[in-house]
Order: sequence, then structure tokens, then C-alpha cells
Amino acid sequence: MMTEDKSTQTPRWVRKLLIPALIGGTVGFAASSAMMRFIDSDAVGGLGASASIAALVGVLYCVIALGILFGAARPRLGAKFLNVEDADELLEQKKMLTLSGASMLLWGISLLALALAAPDGPLPQTAALVIGVCGLVIGIGLSVLVYRHSDELMAAVNLEAGALSYGIVSLVVGMWAMLAHLGYAAAPAPLDLLSLLYVLVLLASFIAVGRRGMLTIR
Repeated sequence: MMTEDKSTQTPRWVRKLLIPALIGGTVGFAASSAMMRFIDSDAVGGLGASASIAALVGVLYCVIALGILFGAARPRLGAKFLNVEDADELLEQKKMLTLSGASMLLWGISLLALALAAPDGPLPQTAALVIGVCGLVIGIGLSVLVYRHSDELMAAVNLEAGALSYGIVSLVVGMWAMLAHLGYAAAPAPLDLLSLLYVLVLLASFIAVGRRGMLTIR
């Protein structure tokens, strides 16, 4: 009987990798599609490439943030799609995860506000500036609190992610600036730089987490 139960049990990689990936991909695709429909609607009337990309990156941050916040608020459900051992691990890290999710959400909202700012978007420039600055600054403040509430491993991951972010951003943005200065490429627009910064920081975070073996299915 026990052998039969084990044979019929859903493989761990399906429960912890495939299903969460499918759910995340579906939610991300739906959110991105909804944003593009909103951009093309009469309320916005379309945006340029830089603003559209920034809006999609902002949506990505918001989707990831909401997933983290949901997992922290509902550990039993969160343990089913987040890469953790069990719900107890989420309970132990609840404060850190809540702060981390909140900071990502604020950063996403900040970039979204800038992407939808006038004259191309419907949001007044003053409002976009206030939302953008507040979201960025408060998000950074929360990230400092995340570091202070991290254990030794997570503190090391945060420091490594910061160092990797600096190196990757310097390399990519520096090369782009050089090529633009010499006339080999178009100069980046301000929103291009912000979107690139968001993406590269996220990439550096995944690299730092992966190097510590924290992306292994648990």
C-alpha cells in the first residue's frame, strides 16, 4: 500500500517547479496583456517603445511582489508555489518577505507611474514624479530593513546581489554609453535606463540566489 502511495504521489519537481512556473507564466502573461490593452485603449491612446517596456517591467515587479506578499501572508498556500521547505520556513521569514515584497511592489508602481506620465500617458507629470520618487525612496528604505532582518545567509546573498548589480549595470550601461557616444548606437532614453536598471538588478538577484543553491528544488 505504501509503495502504491509513493508511486502515485506527484513528483516534487512537478509540484515545486512545473506547476508554479505555469501559474506564474499565466499570471504574468495575463497581467502583461492587460497592461498592453490598457496602453492601447482610449484612456491612454498608445505609448512609445520606452514607456511600453517600462510599463511591462513595472508589471513584472508588481506580479512578483504580490506573489511574495501572498506567500508570506498565507504560508500554507505559499509553501506550495514558493521554493521553500515548508510553511514553517515562510513563517520564520515572514517579516523579511513582507518587507521585500512591499519594496518590490513600490518599485513596480514607481516605474509604472513614470511610464504612464504625460505628455504621452494619462498621469499628470507632477503626480508621476511624486509617485515615482516616493516609490523609489520608500522601497529603498524597506530594502535596508530587509537586510537588517536577514539571517547570515540572506545578508550574504543581499551583499552579493548588490555587488553583482553594480558590476552588471556598469558593464551594460557603460558599454551602451560608450557606443552611443561614438555614434555606434542610439543614446538610451531616461526610461530605458530605468527599465534596464530594474531588469539587471533582478537578474543579479537571481544569479546571487542561484550561486548559493537556493534555486534548487526543495
